[in-house]
Amino acid sequence: MSSLGRFYGIGVGVGDPEMLTLKAVKAFKELDIVVLPEAKKAEGSTAYEIAKEYLKDGVETLFVEFPMLKSVEARKEFRKKNAEQIENYLKAGKKVGFLTIGDPMTYSTYVYILEYLDGKTPVETIPGISSFTDMSSRFNLPLVMGEESLKVVSLNSETDIIGEIESADNVVFMKVSRNFDKLRTGLIATGNLENVIMVSNCGKESEVVKFDLKGLEEDDIPYFTTLILKKGGISTWKKFIL
Repeated sequence: MSSLGRFYGIGVGVGDPEMLTLKAVKAFKELDIVVLPEAKKAEGSTAYEIAKEYLKDGVETLFVEFPMLKSVEARKEFRKKNAEQIENYLKAGKKVGFLTIGDPMTYSTYVYILEYLDGKTPVETIPGISSFTDMSSRFNLPLVMGEESLKVVSLNSETDIIGEIESADNVVFMKVSRNFDKLRTGLIATGNLENVIMVSNCGKESEVVKFDLKGLEEDDIPYFTTLILKKGGISTWKKFIL
């Protein structure tokens, strides 16, 4: 009977391979199987592109689909099947690593696997750099200072944008491409349209930085887009960016 394997959740950051942690690189060398999440079958994996130069030769890759379905139950079925597939490898004694964009515990599909594992297999979660922390450091823009508050919001059709803005000094809006027009309207209504930086594909060659949101169309906003609102203004910090 095979001994149980080990399951790793490994954050790979948002685009720049040099932002991987030493602990992540060390874990890559232990893996028998790399699990790579996809929103659509055969879409490919950004996480793999970031990590591939550090993976050991011959490591097996397993693509698992997490489709963006309207039905919550349908999404759960995909998650359960993915977890069962991974658990079979773990029961066979394999070391399995789930690669995820950003941080494994911040809006990551990795946690949907953890939900359905039986808890008998050792699990090690290795943090990665989230898009908003990467942006903050990359552009020398403090997320919080002194007694300021910070809120991280996953944007969707039900989000009370004005309420979210009014309840914090600084707000990170993630998944911006889904409801960009609504977000811009909320920024205008609260007088904060000039207090933002929006970055698409942070850390990649295709990176785009925007301060002026006036002429943008929602369809032009890439999926990997994050917006940081500093209600106290960002003009002080633009000297490091422009």
